[in-house]
Amino acid sequence: LQAGVWSAIGFPVTNPGARAQFYQYSNWTYQAGVFVSRSSGNIFIASLRVIWLMPFLQALNLFLFWSISMHHYWYNYSLLILCFFSGLLGGGVYVQGYSRINTDLPISLREFAISSASVADGLGILLADIFSLFIQSCIYEKNGVEGAVVSCPL
Repeated sequence: LQAGVWSAIGFPVTNPGARAQFYQYSNWTYQAGVFVSRSSGNIFIASLRVIWLMPFLQALNLFLFWSISMHHYWYNYSLLILCFFSGLLGGGVYVQGYSRINTDLPISLREFAISSASVADGLGILLADIFSLFIQSCIYEKNGVEGAVVSCPL
């Protein structure tokens, strides 16, 4: 979302300053959602079903933002509501996943599980960033915007 789709949204999309402004506002809004959801770790612990649901909702959010950036059917700053929701999901799955590791696993396995989850988190972010370069280039191409780092493979 952040690196690929949000950087290709602006009002108008052809204005680099407008894209930069939306990107900045969307990331601040996202971080506010992350802050709220990560603060929830001491309040409640989500079920595994809810934890598994959050990444699927995040994928739906990605598809929705991609669709909006390609077709401009909802194209104004009210999109920041979805950015906040994305932050809630991202921060929520992070804090709730680590909380479940801490409460569900025996002490002898916690350190390894937390280390494994941390490596997987970093690897997931890396792969998402690489994938986002190609998403961004396709959105730029569709909207007639120059400056993509890679070429759209489609």
